[in-house]
Amino acid sequence: MLQIAGELAQGILLTYPTLESGRRAAESVAIGARRAGRKPDEVEIASLIPCQVADTPAEACERLRPGVAFYIGFFPRYNRLLAEAGFADAVATVKAAWDRGDRDGAARLVPDALIDAVALAGTPTECREKIERYRASGIALPIVTPRAGGPDPKARAIAAIRACAP
Repeated sequence: MLQIAGELAQGILLTYPTLESGRRAAESVAIGARRAGRKPDEVEIASLIPCQVADTPAEACERLRPGVAFYIGFFPRYNRLLAEAGFADAVATVKAAWDRGDRDGAARLVPDALIDAVALAGTPTECREKIERYRASGIALPIVTPRAGGPDPKARAIAAIRACAP
């Protein structure tokens, strides 16, 4: 599909990307674009990237964990996507807890490494640096999607936007 998008589309939209999936998407889009006589950079590669800014990466991961568990447990498409990102065993464990109705347990089972692989989670500096790594991977338009929650979700969302702004 990415090659077809390279042939026909103005852009593509990924979600929960790893740096490697950004590279693979850019390569596939380029193949399709060249096949159609187009320049690969005519096809914009964008991705929604979950974001949580905090004083430490551990705190940011903790805040993202329930939302990631929800996506793994509730949405088959995201379950498959995150399993294919190299986390099949963790995803299966989270899904099993979710299916038992243990939402808190499912959240606790989401590993930091999974969050680190598919999200912006950390200090403002760490998040900005990772945005640049996403750009270098081929994702020309990283779309920061703050995941707010807790006692003041609006303030958290604004903090993430300000922290990640160029």
